Amino acid sequence: MIPLKIRQAIQNHPELTKALAQADLSTDWKKFNRTVFDFIARHISKVVTQRALESPQLVHEKIIIGKDQLQRLSEEKKLKSEDDFLQWLSATKRTFHWISGKTLQSYWQNGQPKETKLNVLLVFLGIPQKSWDDWKMVKASSSFLLSPPQKTSSRKGNQELIRKYFLGSYFLYYSKSDLSPTLIKAPFTLAEDEQGNLVAETITEGHLYRSSLIELREGILYIHCENLVFNEKENHIFNVGNETNPEVLFGISNTISVKSKLAIGIRNVLIRQKKPFTTETFAEKEINFAEKNNLSDEEATALAYFRMQKTNVISAHHCCSLEVLKKEIIRK
Repeated sequence: MIPLKIRQAIQNHPELTKALAQADLSTDWKKFNRTVFDFIARHISKVVTQRALESPQLVHEKIIIGKDQLQRLSEEKKLKSEDDFLQWLSATKRTFHWISGKTLQSYWQNGQPKETKLNVLLVFLGIPQKSWDDWKMVKASSSFLLSPPQKTSSRKGNQELIRKYFLGSYFLYYSKSDLSPTLIKAPFTLAEDEQGNLVAETITEGHLYRSSLIELREGILYIHCENLVFNEKENHIFNVGNETNPEVLFGISNTISVKSKLAIGIRNVLIRQKKPFTTETFAEKEINFAEKNNLSDEEATALAYFRMQKTNVISAHHCCSLEVLKKEIIRK
């Protein structure tokens, strides 16, 4: 079957989600018929065609197309080389089917994928080739499969506490890592997946993140998330104590700054929502710190909280020698 990590990234890809919504198609992949998978396959193929033209080695090295398929096409179109194929690909006005709706549908019904078809999906997702092996490993698709067996009843008990008290829809508020006077309001859900595993999902600057591990230890809720498109992670830590009716959760997240590539810690606030999110409401919002109008009571309260904090983002430094550190301290 297709690795869970790839399947989830495809299902949650913003471009596919948008395309399905614009076509008034369901976003429930369990209910998709062949027609919907054909629609998705065409969208994927268009993107992959553009990336194949930008990176010809994908064709030259037979990464996204098999040798036999390329040979058949060459005989059919009277093409003499891979470069001829790429020129034909650039000139043709019809969609070249790197993957078909029938093939896609079989993968979502636990069919066994071919290597080149997995490569097609990874090219569509924009995953760097150096990370492909990790994405293709079924055992690496979900950290729940990598977790050691639950040997103690306390671990199970803590999972049940999360299920009992913390599942639901929240808005996650945090300051931008570039220290600009902007507060981000992002949807954040804690739920169970089809297998009954605890799962958290959120958005960070347009990127979808999904949890690889959720734990409750000594009154601290740990949520480790992975970017569904790029090789990035975020770790959230919330102080929950013995609360049984949480409305507001305070915590810290740590990740890597996109621009500086340095470790950062960001103040977080989770506020529980009375209504679950829909596809339309699962979206981010930016709030300027100077904003006064057009704010809900919740937004105004969150903004006031962050305004009163001296520091909302902590940035790490690059490695250096002890002497450099001493000089930096003296200089300041």
